[in-house]
Amino acid sequence: MNWRLSFAALIGLAALAVLACGPSGDPATRGGVIAPAVERPEDLAGLLDLPSLVGEVVFPWSEVAVRRPSGEITVGVLVANTSDRRSRGMMYWSGLPPNSGMIFIWEETRARSGGFWNQNVPIDLSVAWLDRDGTILEFSTLLAEDETSKRPRQPYFFVLEMPYGRFETMGIDIGDRVIIPETLLPNQ
Repeated sequence: MNWRLSFAALIGLAALAVLACGPSGDPATRGGVIAPAVERPEDLAGLLDLPSLVGEVVFPWSEVAVRRPSGEITVGVLVANTSDRRSRGMMYWSGLPPNSGMIFIWEETRARSGGFWNQNVPIDLSVAWLDRDGTILEFSTLLAEDETSKRPRQPYFFVLEMPYGRFETMGIDIGDRVIIPETLLPNQ
């Protein structure tokens, strides 16, 4: 047998072995953890009160950093990075663990002007509207179960939602910058 043919066969088998041992599927589609992330909070599932006739939408867990004048802090986030996840948003969530929220990311990084509402959301939310680099442009408040659409005065690129009052409690303000890891951003 030709040594080149044997070597090519060996390389092919090695490549198959590496592929077979790798993770199956993207963690984002399995609702897993997207790096860089702390572990998914164990008590997270207990905060979702899903009606029996409503299908579950699984959100991956990750974290973002918020750069403030007083220092950088970490915020755990549910990642709403698909149409189904963005449409479901915080519906049926009775709360979130401390220092956590939900980040809305679109497949295309472009300015948006659409509004958000709180249909089927049993808690009040604070919404941070972010520009292209993650700087907080302004905040809005969404009241529990309110279907009134709220939108910022200017276009935004990303949205970070947290239970009402949490931005203030954490010392997060307009002009602070949310650092979104590249692993969460769309491939452009």
